[in-house]
Amino acid sequence: MRSSPLLLILALGCTRTSSAPPPVAFSVEADAVRVHDGVARPLRFPTAPAELGAPLPGPPVTARVTTVPSLTAPSFAPLEGRVVTVNVKLGDLVELGERLVLVQTTELPVLNHALAAARLGVKTRAAIVTRMRRLVESRVGSEHDLIVAQSELAEAELAVKTAGSRLKSLAVKPDGDTGYWILANRTGTVVQLDAAQGLQVGPDSDRPVATVADLRELMIVGDAAQRDAAALRPGITAEIRTAGSARAPAQGVLEGVSQIVDPERQTVPLRVHVMNDGSLRPNAYVELLFAPPPEARTLLISAAAVVSDGASSVVFVEESPGLLRRRAIEVGRSSEAKVEVVSGLRPGEQVVVGGALLLLNAIDVEA
Repeated sequence: MRSSPLLLILALGCTRTSSAPPPVAFSVEADAVRVHDGVARPLRFPTAPAELGAPLPGPPVTARVTTVPSLTAPSFAPLEGRVVTVNVKLGDLVELGERLVLVQTTELPVLNHALAAARLGVKTRAAIVTRMRRLVESRVGSEHDLIVAQSELAEAELAVKTAGSRLKSLAVKPDGDTGYWILANRTGTVVQLDAAQGLQVGPDSDRPVATVADLRELMIVGDAAQRDAAALRPGITAEIRTAGSARAPAQGVLEGVSQIVDPERQTVPLRVHVMNDGSLRPNAYVELLFAPPPEARTLLISAAAVVSDGASSVVFVEESPGLLRRRAIEVGRSSEAKVEVVSGLRPGEQVVVGGALLLLNAIDVEA
């Protein structure tokens, strides 16, 4: 049976149509992906510009609350002895000169004896000088002997002054012949107390028996990572958060950022000064958050734009309509929504903010 010419033309037409390759949605060009239009279901990769904005806040710094050195006064035991009475507890409010700890010692009688002996020596030397002066006036005594007696009197008076100054420098209040009270050296709160009945104390100890501090002002010390410390400057505001506290965070001022790195922890020490409203206590641990300076600006992109390619951070930049090129960038701080770009992008460049991982996979497959 002979086929109709019309049927042959239709058959050839169908064969050519079915053998033509379907249009592709994209193609890979080296380290870029070109998205094609004119397909039934074109791919869409939304983009957004890289924009300058305020730097993201740094991670919280764990820090410890301590007292202000200039408002802290330690009280040491100036003489070797044994604690017999502790008159205060940790956290007590005390006044300047208040009795803190009573110590029994054998050294106090020795010092008192030295002072009494020196005073007696002055009286003796003074009497000798008076007698020698009369002898000289009556031309019976020697002028040289009077000068020697006056010199010995001056030495005795110096011994009295030395013995008295030593007792005065102890800054204690005697209690009987062998006891003395260690006193508070300022008004404030007892923040440290190393005293218990029967404990041996003395000047060789490297710790004070008690320390009193004014807690209306406090110092907070912590260690920041080197990368984060680079943006910190004295004078900026620090937000101080206490774990489990329902109170609003306290506000402090960054007073100092160390110029050296701690050799063991590889961190940068810093300190924050804060006026205390009663919510902060010495030795507590807090978190410090530093707000960036209001004039500071950095380049920001959407966190969804950044994908990892091994050890590198990568984004896709729209160089022209439909051409999306891979570019490695250096990132700084990040949040759930934004990422700081240190290098690799310019303000205004369009970056892919949806589907960047698909583009990276496409290039990896072609490679």
